[in-house]
Order: sequence, then C-alpha cells, then structure tokens
Amino acid sequence: MESTVPFEAAVARRHSPEIAWPTIVLTTASLGLWIAASWLYLAGDLPLWIAVGLNTLVMYVLYTPLHDAAHSAVIPRRKNLRWVNTVVGIAAAIPIFMYFHQHRKQHFIHHAKTNQPGDPDQFAFGSFPKVALVKTPLMLLNFVNGIALYRDCRAIKLGARETRLTLLQFSAVMALLIGLVVAGYGYELVMLWLIPWFVGMWLMQIAFGWFPHHDHSETGRYRDTRIALFPGGDTLFLFQNLHLIHHMLPAVPFYRYRAVFDELRPALEAHGARIEGFWPYSKPSAA
Repeated sequence: MESTVPFEAAVARRHSPEIAWPTIVLTTASLGLWIAASWLYLAGDLPLWIAVGLNTLVMYVLYTPLHDAAHSAVIPRRKNLRWVNTVVGIAAAIPIFMYFHQHRKQHFIHHAKTNQPGDPDQFAFGSFPKVALVKTPLMLLNFVNGIALYRDCRAIKLGARETRLTLLQFSAVMALLIGLVVAGYGYELVMLWLIPWFVGMWLMQIAFGWFPHHDHSETGRYRDTRIALFPGGDTLFLFQNLHLIHHMLPAVPFYRYRAVFDELRPALEAHGARIEGFWPYSKPSAA
C-alpha cells in the first residue's frame, strides 16, 4: 500500500496552531480552580465534598497540558516562545507529583518502545483488574519516593542539569508538604491535595495508559494504540479515546485530535488501524 505519511503530516501541520491557547487556558483554569476550591473550603464557604470533587477533577485534567507540553504541542513552531512549553509543563506537573524534564524523557522512550520491552509504561500491561487494583496504585506511591525518582533519572539517562532540576523540584514539593503538616494543616493537606491527587491520577493513568493501549500486544504506526468511538468519549477522556492520533502525530494539541481523526479516517481504515468501541478488543491468541 502506498504510504500516506506525507498526507498525514500535512493534516497535522494544518491542525497545529502557532499557540495552543486552549491548552494554556486549561492549565491556568485548572490551577485556579484548585486554589479557589481549597481556599473556599478553608474559609468555610464550600462543603468539603465539593472541594474534594473539584480538586480530584483538577488532578485528572492536569496531566493533559503536561503531556502536550512534553511534546512541545503548546508552542510547536515559534522558537522564541518554546520556553512556554516548559513553563506550562512544570506548572501542570508539580500538583500531580510529576516532574517535567524527567517525564518528558521517559515519555519519549514510551513512544519509541510502545508495547515493547523497555516501554516505561509497563505498569499498564495486563488485565484491567490487575492494572487498576494493584499495579497502578503501587506505581503512584513511587511518585513521592525520591530514591525511585533519582533511580529513574539515571535509568533513562537524563542529563545532569535536568536531573538537578527534577530533584530540586521534588525537594521543594516535599518541603511544602512537610511545612503544611508542621503548620497544622495535615488534615486539609490529605483531603484537598493527597486524596484528590491519588484518585485523579489513578483515573488518568487508566485513561492514558491502560485504556488506549490494551492489550499491549501490537506495534507499528497504526496498531500500537487505538481509536475508541463511543458517546461522550472526547469529553470524558479529554480526547485520549483518540490516542492513536497522538502517537502518529504527537505535535497536534489534544483538542484537535477529533478534527484530525475525521480527516484521516479513510487512510486509517485502509491501513487497518484499530478503530473500536469503548472496551478494547484483545488480539486473539494463537491456536
């Protein structure tokens, strides 16, 4: 079959704006909502359950701008503004105990080795119960493990400067947590940050890691992840139900995945891309 990669790249360029303003707005609004909900609860103007719910939503959402920033999809072409990707990435990462430079390098390895040995996202390999109930919770605990973070920086061969920045950010976040506890805000810390973080990130890891890639048995441009078409999917999954578009064309911002998919669908179908319903189909085992 004749390659459609040049056509795909042309579509991606048309859907990659100079500045992805919706991503910047999403980052700012999410951080603002987290601060506002926490502040209003502390002031006695918002019930705890609403504050916890809003903060959980924020923690779920924040990975999306971090993810786009890691691919320079916030400012993809203007070299004088490429630093905005780093600012957006760091701002979105810190509340969810992730670190921009380390995550960017790790995520690039995921793209290079999707569903293969060496894929950093191997926590998501396996059945839904195992990944959801065992592997993902254990993986999340390492987000607050400085030793594990340092070892990962070494394992992915992160540069010395970026390793220092990563560990400095980790130390600052841990100092903030300790300071809040010492100041007598331990309960508020747990309810307004740690529990929303754990639940929101658990949901995010399933939505980004397990859901688009399962059953992690295939590789190749059109088969290593999938398109999942179902009502409300674009909103609930922040377009990661169209995750194949991201793996094929990572410079496209998340909110343009649908437009790109609609334009590329005939080419994707011709190449045998995984276009499925809600639940991922497993590849039949060999007889």
